Amino acid sequence: MKKIILVPLMFAVISVSAQNVPQDKEIASDNLSQKEMQLLQKELDLKALQQKNSVARYKTNALVSQRMSHVDIADIQYSTMLRTVFSPFSPDSNYIQDFGTPDYINSHGFGQTFDPTSVGFALVGQPYFHPNDPYTIDTIYVGVRYRTSSSVSGLTGDTLQVVAFKGNNQNNNVWRVGIGYSASTYPGQTARINVLCPRYTGNPTVGVPGSINAPAKMVLKYALKASDTAVNYIKIVPPAPIQVPAGEKFGVFCTFIAGYAYNPLTQVYYRSGAKGDVNNMSWLYLTRQSSTDATPYFLEPLQLGAPSEGISNTLFSNTRYAAWTGSDAFRNEYPSPSTIRGNLIDFWVTGNSTIGLNENAINKDLAVFPNPGNGKVEIVVNAGGIYNLSLVNSTGKMIYNEEVRLNGEKSISRDFSSLAKGVYILKMEGEVNSQTARLVIQ
Repeated sequence: MKKIILVPLMFAVISVSAQNVPQDKEIASDNLSQKEMQLLQKELDLKALQQKNSVARYKTNALVSQRMSHVDIADIQYSTMLRTVFSPFSPDSNYIQDFGTPDYINSHGFGQTFDPTSVGFALVGQPYFHPNDPYTIDTIYVGVRYRTSSSVSGLTGDTLQVVAFKGNNQNNNVWRVGIGYSASTYPGQTARINVLCPRYTGNPTVGVPGSINAPAKMVLKYALKASDTAVNYIKIVPPAPIQVPAGEKFGVFCTFIAGYAYNPLTQVYYRSGAKGDVNNMSWLYLTRQSSTDATPYFLEPLQLGAPSEGISNTLFSNTRYAAWTGSDAFRNEYPSPSTIRGNLIDFWVTGNSTIGLNENAINKDLAVFPNPGNGKVEIVVNAGGIYNLSLVNSTGKMIYNEEVRLNGEKSISRDFSSLAKGVYILKMEGEVNSQTARLVIQ
């Protein structure tokens, strides 16, 4: 199944205060039922159609107006290794969940750092933005399941709260600057990779989980209703489009605010759609097929070699209760980034992109294989002639150029394996026949 998914600028320069983030915790999750998966697929098919229409608009006037998600990028690249699941989150981290064995709920919030300048979007055939392009966020789509319990009569005033924020990646008031994965955390990782997660202040008081620190944050509250129990995405529309200046990243963080009194030590969330003691919500996300698979599918700078600061994040209970001490105390100050989970959060983005059309328009007449690969490729050109063969990197810089003369359809070999991992645009430009293809070096 193709699911829809979430990448931007190069990471911050490592500072003396740089810290290493912990590996992801295992979170209890449940698979979607066949009916739930069918419903989700319908929504994703509609999203794919919307994106196709966006590409058509962009080719005529460079206007980007589309639903975007970093999860799409990972899903298309690694769909056979990923699955869609859901896991409960709660207004209080002392809640008990029953996934076969009763245990505390791991998280009480989740979100995403969004970067529409990621060249990863080119991999899925979508327009994207240059770092100098401003953009607006018109709608936020949050992938969640909402269920009402049998013991709570009807709707009780529950709320899905989405906090939206933005800021330059060096703004330490918005982001926890200086955390990341040190070299060799993952196979093939030769250098440190910093990640961008929002600052957060926890609160141990029951019913007061804490808040995002960004000074210019926007708190969006969505009153949950009966029809929300039958959907996969809840659409959050700000009072006015959120203007994001050029160079800034955008983020959201989602929490569940119960409209009723509760005792987290005695009330239980149950698995597999069973009725719990309280109304509850679960977040939808993509994750690895096996719990023993530690591949960082959602760490784009490593997996794709692409400049990107888009990453999903989760607020664990020990973050809220300030459980970390000493040299690990910095972990209390941010929602933890995830490399094995991609939250189903989408953004409708609008703006004028200054990325050249040729970098988004893919001509399938130019076949390149293996692709993705190590850079040693065969290039099949469908017609003879004199061509200019060039390779352009993710910043638009031409890094390879040569003249090629062909008699009829030909296959030519080239070795680009010395280049850095990443996404490139390969062009064969002739007098009457110009062709383009994306080249992914892994």
